[in-house]
Formats: sequence, C-alpha cells, structure tokens
Amino acid sequence: MSLSLYDLLKRDVKKMVISISKYEKGNIYPLIVEEVEKNLIEIVLQEVNYNYFRAAQVLGISRSTLYQKIKLLNIPGKDSFVRPAVAKIK
Repeated sequence: MSLSLYDLLKRDVKKMVISISKYEKGNIYPLIVEEVEKNLIEIVLQEVNYNYFRAAQVLGISRSTLYQKIKLLNIPGKDSFVRPAVAKIK
C-alpha cells in the first residue's frame, strides 16, 4: 500500500509536533516550516545534480528566490559535501 503525500506529511509532521512541543513553548510553526523547506530544497538540489535553474523550475520559484533560501537556510552547495575517500592503489 502506497501512502499519499498528504498521509506521509500528516504522519511525519505529527511526530515533529509531538517531539517539538515537549521542549518548545509555542512558536513551533516556523521551526517545522523551516525544517521541511530546507529538506525539500536539499533533496531537489541533489536530484537535479545542483542545477540551480532546474531546481528552481521543479520547486516553482525563481532562481533568485532559490538563492535567497539557500543562503537563509544555510544549505551547502555541491562542492560543500564531503565525498568518501577513495583508497589509491600503488
């Protein structure tokens, strides 16, 4: 059985609300929205191999808005990710 996007979000956001509300007094809306937005942008960037033009198209936002969100949310660029070290054969 495949869950719909609504069902997946409902399940996961409910878990987030329960865990956050134990520690935060109010104001959890911006925390959850920021976390979801950051993850969404990171996933889309990875899926389009960090083609910012294509990522903006997929997200339905302008490239300038994408750049602003990347900066605001501290999303690392393609070159920021550490690649696993490969053993050199001598």
